[in-house]
Parts: sequence; structure tokens; C-alpha cells
Amino acid sequence: MPDENDQGRAGKAHRPLISKGGLSRRQIVKSAGAFGVVGALMSAYTQGARAAGYDPKKYAGTKLSILMTGDENDHRALGDLLPQLEAETGIKLEITSPALGALIEKTLQNLKADKSSFELIEYLGFLATQQVGGGYFEKLNSYIGDPNETPPDWDFKDFIPGALRNVGIYDLKNHTLGQGNDVYGIPGLHSGSVIYFYRKDLFDAAGLKPAKTWDDFKSTAQKLNKSGVAGCSFIGANDFSLAAVDWYTRFITTGGVLMSGDPNGKDFRPHVDSPEAVNALQMLIDVLPYAPKNVTQYGFAENVDGFSTGKIAQMIFWSTIAGPIFNKEKSMVAEKTATGPVPAGAGQKPRAIQGGWGVGIPKNVDPAKKAAAWQALTWITSKKVNKYEIEKYQIDANRTSAFQDPDLLKQFPYLTDSMQAIADADIIPTARIDEFFQLNDVMNVEFNKALIGGQDAKTACANVQKQWEAILRKGGHLT
Repeated sequence: MPDENDQGRAGKAHRPLISKGGLSRRQIVKSAGAFGVVGALMSAYTQGARAAGYDPKKYAGTKLSILMTGDENDHRALGDLLPQLEAETGIKLEITSPALGALIEKTLQNLKADKSSFELIEYLGFLATQQVGGGYFEKLNSYIGDPNETPPDWDFKDFIPGALRNVGIYDLKNHTLGQGNDVYGIPGLHSGSVIYFYRKDLFDAAGLKPAKTWDDFKSTAQKLNKSGVAGCSFIGANDFSLAAVDWYTRFITTGGVLMSGDPNGKDFRPHVDSPEAVNALQMLIDVLPYAPKNVTQYGFAENVDGFSTGKIAQMIFWSTIAGPIFNKEKSMVAEKTATGPVPAGAGQKPRAIQGGWGVGIPKNVDPAKKAAAWQALTWITSKKVNKYEIEKYQIDANRTSAFQDPDLLKQFPYLTDSMQAIADADIIPTARIDEFFQLNDVMNVEFNKALIGGQDAKTACANVQKQWEAILRKGGHLT
């Protein structure tokens, strides 16, 4: 990542990244300096790459394996491109892509083994502290700065700073995600945050404007709720995104602060029983009458399918998951749907959780294959692969260039809002500790119980607070 004085900035600073008042490329690059990646790294890369004798077939004949998610289309996009990867590099890459639970288990087994069976592993940003912070991945700085190993057009500075900070940068000495100068993973195969989806045709017909506040969201849900069309929807099942998307977005955009203190200082204290926390859950309970009948069982598929078939008027959702709503071949409302930033309370900035994946090289792979693994890694995180992921599968990319590509913007105008959401996204504080998923699971159980009428919002949040404090004390994060 370049700092503000990066020589590659000249000539690009005034070219807009996204329209409608979004971030400029200059702002993106400038903000990168705050994320701790020194300009010296990019200087070595940009100056050396031009004169390098990079050989794309240097590791031809090498066989590699990648372990990656099988839940979010990443494996399909990469699978499509494997023949092209082999034709251009001579590297044969085999994909193993289990569901998330099995992926996490298999990843840890390989990282802790004497030798990993996979030269490349894709991991969630939420698990970077556990896996990268555990010291299991190879530091990549020397590869990034070596023009003989890195393609001259790979363009490290093109990665979205927030995405890189979420999955790639880690300070092992201070055990801190997103800080320091060391890079252990590359954003890939996608990043993403949460945006607002709404049926423009329904809003226009009713003389309504898209929701800017959560009160607007409830009001429009009530007015648009008719037979055959739910006024709104959300992830209401005992599902990861009930807490991480629908509750957390409402919580932080109404002034909520999830944690205080430092997980390394034994004063990492949760505030899940705060008024803002209770109110965020109550907002979900309050729109239940205007949501689909079985919304308390809704996860990803139910919401995307329901919206795509014209049965939902509005929702906030992962843009990379709901992107297929704009696929004209699969969606009945592709040309009737618009997007915007998530609603927010008075004086609050629209923002949501930072999501996405990183790809790294385990330290315990065959040393003779590490350089070939790096070459494959640069290929699968290249600009052309980012563009393909969006165009074919509507997967949110990791590069600013993909979000400003004229062809893609013409097909998928929502990319403007997706890019802004990633730039503004919040890395959830609990991702700084290994117990992230354990904490999230507790929230989803208690919040779903509240949605199905088993307890009120205040009781649910109090139950989460009590269980979180016990987990944090057991983990040594709270006294």
C-alpha cells in the first residue's frame, strides 16, 4: 500500500473512483497510510517491477492445492478459471471447498500439522486473529517487493485498504489485527459489507423515498406491506448474520459501542446490555409484522430468493451475497431494484460490518513450493480475476479498479454503493480475539429466541452480556 507520497499516485489522483459523491481514488490511497503499510514496501515494488525479468512460466509443472470456502461462489469462479491459470503459468491448482464449519476444522488441522496439505488457504477475516495471529502463515513482504516473483501489473496498491487491513495486515508482536507493516494474506477472493436493497418501482408507485433512518425503514415497511409482498425482510434465523448484519448494523448506526478496553489488557468489556443494544434488537422485533411469515427461519437463500422473485420490498444485506438480485437471467426484479447506504440514526454515519476473505501461504508447506504458491496467489487475486468474479457471479471484489470499471458499472450500478460500504465498514471488535465465533453463536441463539417470542429484547441482551463476560474471563480477556 502506498503512502501519500507514492510516485504511482501521479496522474490517477483526480480520476474518480466512484460516482454520487463517493470516495475518490486519492482518498482511498491517502487513507491507506493510516493502516500501517509502509511506503517503502510499495516503492520497492513499483520501482523494481518495471525493470524486472518476471517469468510467468517459472514454476510450470508445479502442482498446488487450495483450501477455500464452498459456500459463497468463490470456488465456482476460481474453478472456471483453472484452465486459464494453467495455460498462463503452467501451474496446476486443485480446489478443495467444504462448507464453513468443515473448512475451519480442516484449516486448523492443516495449520497445526507438521506439514500442510494445502499450499494456499482461504480464511475469513473474522478468523485472522486466530489463524494469522497464531503465527501459522508466511509473511509476504519479501515476495511483494521482489520484481522477479511478482507480476509487474499485479498492482498491490489497488487493493482496498479496509479489505487489506481486515485480512492481510497483522502485528504479531502486539497481537493486533490491521496494524503494523507486515502482510500475511492477500484479500481474496472477495470482500464485502452491507448495503440497502429496495424495490424502486414499489417506492415510486407509493410516492416513498428510500429509507435514510431506521424510523423510515419501519414506516416504509408498514406502508409497502401487502398481500404477496413483505414490507421488509431480514436474517431472522439462528444464523451468523442475524447478529453480524441485522443487529450489528442497527446497533452501531444508532450509537452503540460493542466493546471497550483492550483484549490484551484483560479489560475487554462487552456492552451488549446497553440501551443501544436492546433498541437494535427491538427494532427487529418491531418490524416482524411487516416481514415474511417465516422470517425467523430466514437465512441467506430465503432472503435472496424472496427478493429476486418480487416478494420483498426492502432489506439490508451483504452486497456480495445479494448481488445476484441484479442478474437479469436469475432475478425477476433486476431492473426494478436500487441500492443505497444502510439507514442510520440522527448524527450517525451509515456503516456496517467488514466482511471478506484472505488467502495466505501456510508456513508449514513444502518450502520448495512456496514461491510457486505465491505466483498462483498473485494470479487468483489479479485484476482480471476480480473483474470476472463480479461479472459472472456478482461477487464483491477486493480492488478499487474493479469497482470503477466502466463495463461493470454499466451492468451493475450497485457496485458504487458496495465500494462505499467496504470503504466505510467497521471491523467488529470481537474479531480481535479467537473466541469471535463462540461469541457470535451466543448472540444468535438469544436473539432468535427473542424474535420467536421466547423472551423480550432486554432479557435477550442481558443473557448475551452474562455469557459473553464468562467467555471473555475464561479466555483471559477480562478480569
